[in-house]
Amino acid sequence: MKFVSLALRNFKEVYRDPLALGFLLAFPLLFMLLFGAAMGGGSTPAYSVGVLDEDETELSSRFVTDVLEEIPTLKIALFENEVEAANSLRDSNIRAFIKIPSGFGDEVAKSYQQQDPDIVLHVTYDESDFVVSSQILSTVNTAVRSFAQIHIPVTINTSHINVETQVTQMDFVAPGIIIFGLLIMVPTAARIMVKDKEKGYMARMLTTPTRPWEFITGYSLALLVIAIVQIIIFIILGVAFGMSIVGNIFLAFLIFFLTALCSIGIGMVVAALSKTENQAEPLCWLIAMPLAVLSGVWFSQEMMPEYIQFIGNLFPFAHSVSAARLVIIRGADFSAVLDSIIFLAGWAAAVFTLGIVLFRQKMKG
Repeated sequence: MKFVSLALRNFKEVYRDPLALGFLLAFPLLFMLLFGAAMGGGSTPAYSVGVLDEDETELSSRFVTDVLEEIPTLKIALFENEVEAANSLRDSNIRAFIKIPSGFGDEVAKSYQQQDPDIVLHVTYDESDFVVSSQILSTVNTAVRSFAQIHIPVTINTSHINVETQVTQMDFVAPGIIIFGLLIMVPTAARIMVKDKEKGYMARMLTTPTRPWEFITGYSLALLVIAIVQIIIFIILGVAFGMSIVGNIFLAFLIFFLTALCSIGIGMVVAALSKTENQAEPLCWLIAMPLAVLSGVWFSQEMMPEYIQFIGNLFPFAHSVSAARLVIIRGADFSAVLDSIIFLAGWAAAVFTLGIVLFRQKMKG
């Protein structure tokens, strides 16, 4: 039967390309291991939280050192004044700060004496990540009740940092989805170049005086036009579904554009190293999907173990996600995301340089 013969022929084609077959089998294994390391294994996320002690009593000091600093999910930073703490919160150095008001120690002492206390804390938090903020508030409430030896909830006066507009879940998710969409430029760029390899077009071009940088530039310009259209469509759809852009839209566009450059550059490096489309396609997804997880595209990076966060921050997309959220949600200016922009530009320059070097070696070969 013809379909059996065809099936055997296609199976042999896959079998004859062991590298592509290896990627095909390794991809789900790697993805499962990565998700397990990031979200499982009994790891405890740690959130940076500031503390401002206005009570300055023995009990308030003990509450900070013996309770808050001993909570595994909190990394405590002490502040001298509220302005400094608020600035640190706006710069994303901390996710919340706790102000212990005057009289806190006296009210806790009342509880120890079996009197009715009126314990109050003030917590200012970053509400852009609903999961993280709710976990911090719940943890602080539980810690105060345990310290004061009471069972009823204490009074926590909460305020959030984004007073300009109400932050929704879409505001947090949309920038990550846009970055993930741009990550798809990795397999797109690789597929276009490898397809030209297989058709012999690139081999014919190698017989001309064309230089490596001209190869890269020629493919890049076409892909950048696609990326620009893609970014515009993503932003329009994000706004249509409820994303509010508090900051400068052109600054957000710059972040997305540099992200697209990095994706295209990575795709070109993969294309230079791959012989067939069967090799390039799975290798690209083997790169793109783990990077999406490591970068906090779908959930906060702070929920992952610190070593996973460290690995993610070595790549450009974690910086893209955090910078885009700062601009879109917080209205951050250019200076607030300058480090991320420099990192993205450096990564783009590095991968394009690597692509030129690899293509030069191919030409010499």
